Amino acid sequence: MTTLFLWLWRSSGQYQWAVIAFIMFGAGCGVVGIDWLFETDREKIEILLPSLARAVERKDLEVLFNVIAPEMQPVRELAEKAVHDVMPKQVLITRLEIEMQPGHVFPMAVANMLVRITGRIDESSLETVIVSVVVTLQKRDRWLVTECLVEPADLMNKRKTTRAGQVKR
Repeated sequence: MTTLFLWLWRSSGQYQWAVIAFIMFGAGCGVVGIDWLFETDREKIEILLPSLARAVERKDLEVLFNVIAPEMQPVRELAEKAVHDVMPKQVLITRLEIEMQPGHVFPMAVANMLVRITGRIDESSLETVIVSVVVTLQKRDRWLVTECLVEPADLMNKRKTTRAGQVKR
């Protein structure tokens, strides 16, 4: 857009087009700067979940427990069991869909993921499995995991929605 106004200025010789071009350029830089400075809740979750996957790889229970809500003992036990029983070597989030749920006392989000885990289950040989993970998060002073559901992935099941988010029937 700025280029168009600069071209109009050069071809017509009227300086108003150059002023408009510089205003448009400044506005564009301002929008980019604001976007770069502020992090949305969705972006915070998109950063948090891969860091949790890396913590599972490192078997860092302290990091995991720090992100799990204190009153959610079953989720803590599930995390500890996963780290000790599976002995993961690699945890990779292959698909991540986040649904924000505003309007609660504490904002909530539900993250649906496909996670590829490579590790040793009960001292067996190295195996790779793909699981479906649904994580419910709640924002208090920071995002905390309040629920985690892990089940075998149904890879043959097609998407329930189109890429535009419309429900398939």
